[in-house]
Amino acid sequence: MSSFRLFRLWFLALSLVLVLWSQVFPFEQKSFSLEDYNDENVLEEHLEVLPEEIISENLPPNLNDQVRYFIRYFTRQRREMFTLWLKRSGRYLPIIENIFQKYGIPRDLAYLAMIESGFNPFAYSRAGACGIWQFMRATARKYGLKINYWVDERRDPEKSTLAAALYLSDLYTMFSDWRLACAAYNAGEGKIIRAIARYRTRNYWRLCRYRYLRRETKNYLPKWIAAVIIAKNPRKFGFFVEYDPPLDYEIVKVPGGTDLRMVALAAGVDYETIRWLNPELRRAKTPPYLEAYPVKVPFGTAESVRRYLHRVRFVYHRRSLRYRVRRGDTLLRIASYYKVPLRVLRRFNDIRGNLIRVGQVLIIPYREQASFYVAARKNLEGKPMYYRVRRGDTLWRISRKYGVSIRKLKTWNNLSSSHLLPGQILVIWPEA
Repeated sequence: MSSFRLFRLWFLALSLVLVLWSQVFPFEQKSFSLEDYNDENVLEEHLEVLPEEIISENLPPNLNDQVRYFIRYFTRQRREMFTLWLKRSGRYLPIIENIFQKYGIPRDLAYLAMIESGFNPFAYSRAGACGIWQFMRATARKYGLKINYWVDERRDPEKSTLAAALYLSDLYTMFSDWRLACAAYNAGEGKIIRAIARYRTRNYWRLCRYRYLRRETKNYLPKWIAAVIIAKNPRKFGFFVEYDPPLDYEIVKVPGGTDLRMVALAAGVDYETIRWLNPELRRAKTPPYLEAYPVKVPFGTAESVRRYLHRVRFVYHRRSLRYRVRRGDTLLRIASYYKVPLRVLRRFNDIRGNLIRVGQVLIIPYREQASFYVAARKNLEGKPMYYRVRRGDTLWRISRKYGVSIRKLKTWNNLSSSHLLPGQILVIWPEA
C-alpha cells in the first residue's frame, strides 16, 4: 500500500475521532459576534432585565442605536476591560445591592459603579474623584466620609456605597425621577437644575437633545443600560467569566501605626488580600494617632491575627548609592532621576542651596525597606535601641522611621510633651 493511501486512511480516521469527540464533549463557544442574535431592537429584546423606573414609555427613537453602540463598544474594543469589570462585580455587587435595597433604590443602579470605576476602589479620575463611586472630596465629606493623610473612606466599598445611596436618595427627592437623579450624580445637581430652568422641561430624554449637557452625561444612561444588558446575560455576549467571590471578612482591632504587611503575616495570607480588604488605608498602615483601628481580615483569620500580631517583628534595610556629578547635572535633575525628594537629597549631602560641582560625590539614599518575620516566644522581649536626636527631628518623624506610635515613644521615654532637644537619647523597643 502506497504512503499516500496510508496518509489518507490516517486522516479519515482522525477526522472520525474528532467528530465523535465533539459530540461527546462539545466545545464551548468563546467567540462572539453581534450578528449571532437579533439586535435590531436591543431594548425591546431585553426589556425584562431593565428596571421600569428607568425604561418607560416615551423613549427617544435614537436610544436603541446608542445602546447598540455601547454593546459593541464593550464586547469589541473594550472586551478585556469589561471582562475584568464583570469579574470584580462578584466581589462588590452583593454588598451594593443589599444597601440599595435597604434605602429603596432600584437594585440595578448598582451597575452605575461599573460605569463609574469598573468596581475598582483604587480608581482615581483626572478631576480628583476617587473610589468605586468616584466621589469628589466636597461631596464625600458632605455625606460623612473621612479623608486625611492616612485614610480615604471614598475607597471603602461599604462606606462609600452607603454615601452613594444617601446621595442618590437625596437626588431622587430633589427631582422625583431616577433618570434625572442619575444624570445629576454624573453632572452635579446644579447643572441639571439649570438645564431644567433653561429648557423648561423635566424630561431627561428631551434635555439630552440640547447642547447644554455634556456628552458624558448624555451617554451616561445608554452606557449603563448596555452594561446591565450584558451583565445580566454575559454568556449570550460571549463572556465566560470566573467571578471573584463575594467579600467575606471579619474585623479585628489592631494598634495604631500597624503596617498591613504585619497583619497579612499574622493572618497567614498574602499582602494583596489584606490590601484589597482595606483599600481606605492610603499608606497601607493604620493611623498612628489612633490607639486602635478596625482592620478587615479574611473570615476565619481574626483569631490568628490576635494571637500572632504582637510577635511580628521587622528589620529595616537601609542602603545608599554614591553618584559622581557630571557636566550638565543639576541637583533637581539628579533627584528626579532617582525619585528622591530634593530636600532629602540636600539633607543627606549637607547642601544648603542648589550649587553642586563637577566631580562632587553625592550620596543618594534608597527608600527604606523592611523585612517582616514572626519572632519566637523566647525573643519576644528583645533589646532596646537607642536613638540620638538630631537637629530637625520630631517625634512624628522618628515614629514613622521605626514603625512605632508617638504615644509609645512618649511612654518609653517619660516625655510629657513632643518637644525634643538635639543630642537627646531616646529608647525604642522593637515592637510590632
